[in-house]
Amino acid sequence: MISRFRRLKNDFRTGLAKVRQGTAKAADRSLEEMELLRLKYQLYKVEDQIKEHLRAAGERAFQLIERKGSGVLEDKEIHDLLAKVDQLKQEEARIRFEMGQIKERE
Repeated sequence: MISRFRRLKNDFRTGLAKVRQGTAKAADRSLEEMELLRLKYQLYKVEDQIKEHLRAAGERAFQLIERKGSGVLEDKEIHDLLAKVDQLKQEEARIRFEMGQIKERE
């Protein structure tokens, strides 16, 4: 009778330990998913900003072509917009790298 009680006690402890381990894994997984969602949101924002800057640079180029017929490459506003696009593309690469690292941990 005592051996049955001991075995039941050990089985209960083992089961409880497995439940705790599963709960910890689920909590870690949910934190990873939250971080991925946050990074995806940031990525969408950066991609939208890139599109807006490229659209603005294109519109400015057409305005310059209509007015002067040239001078697009020397325009300061276009250079500034393209510099911002380069910065945003670096930010986009950083976010994608972070997302890749989180996915590798899974």
